[in-house]
Amino acid sequence: MHRPLGRISFDDALRFQEDAIQHYRSTGQGLPVIFSLEHDPVVTCGRSTDSKNLLLSEDEYRSRGIALRKIDRGGDVTFHGPGQVVVYPIVALRDHGLRAGDFVRILEDAMVETCAEWGVQAYRRERWPGCWTDKGKIGATGAAVKAGGITKHGLAFNVSVDLGFFDLIVPCGISDHPVVRLVDLVDGPVDQKRVEMGIVRRIAEGLGIELRTSRPDRA
Repeated sequence: MHRPLGRISFDDALRFQEDAIQHYRSTGQGLPVIFSLEHDPVVTCGRSTDSKNLLLSEDEYRSRGIALRKIDRGGDVTFHGPGQVVVYPIVALRDHGLRAGDFVRILEDAMVETCAEWGVQAYRRERWPGCWTDKGKIGATGAAVKAGGITKHGLAFNVSVDLGFFDLIVPCGISDHPVVRLVDLVDGPVDQKRVEMGIVRRIAEGLGIELRTSRPDRA
């Protein structure tokens, strides 16, 4: 099941993920579900975040309209905001015969193949998670595997996001490779919804599931 959420706060997106996980644990139903969305500006700190990679205080981020959240995914610090496709696949890995590494590879492959659709050569890098181009990093992965082998969080892919936000952190703790976005690597306009659906479709294919879209009740 694919559930597009549109532009949404990080806290609300987290609630959707946790509700889906709890529903599955209670009923054994409802997964996999792929949430796709665009976040309000937020800096998220994974379990491996080095405080030196946060270049402002929490109050300074807040004064710029950026939330700061410490979360349970792997990895270091990153930014999410408008102009970025964020996808959170909630998957019971055992139901699909997958391990955590297999899941991350599905996320990375979805971004690499979506880049190819737009004529951009991208690739994975050993020991450097995410989606890379010769110009820099265009997509990040950051997942958690909860009790029972259920995934949480996922990926973020830069379409037209303001790269100035990334100057306020050391993205993923990497200071010597730039962050790039799709609009700067292609000729002509980029349809973010097409990018979003391309990534979602490829994740569904990687999981071996039929893609059906249902908009959740956001009341």
